[in-house]
Amino acid sequence: MEEFKYGDIKLSGSILNVNPLEVHSKIIEADGLLDYIHIDVMDGLFVPNRTNGIKMFKDNIRLENKPFDVHLMVEDPLRELSNYIGASIITFHIETLINSKTMQLDMDQFYDISREIKRMGAKVGIAIKPNTTVSFLRNLLNKVDLVLVMTVEPGFGGQKLIESTLNKIEKVREMGFEGMLEVDGGITPENALSVIQKGANVIVAGTSLFGADDVYDAAWTIKQK
Repeated sequence: MEEFKYGDIKLSGSILNVNPLEVHSKIIEADGLLDYIHIDVMDGLFVPNRTNGIKMFKDNIRLENKPFDVHLMVEDPLRELSNYIGASIITFHIETLINSKTMQLDMDQFYDISREIKRMGAKVGIAIKPNTTVSFLRNLLNKVDLVLVMTVEPGFGGQKLIESTLNKIEKVREMGFEGMLEVDGGITPENALSVIQKGANVIVAGTSLFGADDVYDAAWTIKQK
């Protein structure tokens, strides 16, 4: 796996809302500025939307010579993992580990999932929704490679960034995390600087990137912030 240094800005392009017939051409338009291809996997249970993440992943991993960044928005991450062999990063949600009665993390479940991800040769990512308190992450930060702070409620692309989520990014850094800190949801060339200044170093962009008139210019502007 590639070495990652704190401070590098990486761009992960979400193909969620891209016409499947145009994915390859859109990636070519980014002309080397894209570091990861972001695959959104939704089961219609954990989030109110469903995607055919397996098809998106398998169709494109055969074609694209890029690392794949898989975001599992599903109730049972362990069951889904075998579908994404070959991914560089696999991220699952901390909310799937929280016992609704005791409000404690199921660490056995965390270890089961993270061990399988590592066995597959991928980096381990943990995601957190806008309304979940950051304190749940405290005991996991030294056990994961990536923290994904959702800057919108997961489930649909094209949403506007929730400004209050910027504090979450900052808090994760204040808790001592020096790894890959990814942000996903409503990131545009115009607001990318605000999330980078808070400590993010992996930017997920979808609609604002692949829907731009000039994909290369949008990618360059985000990375140069």
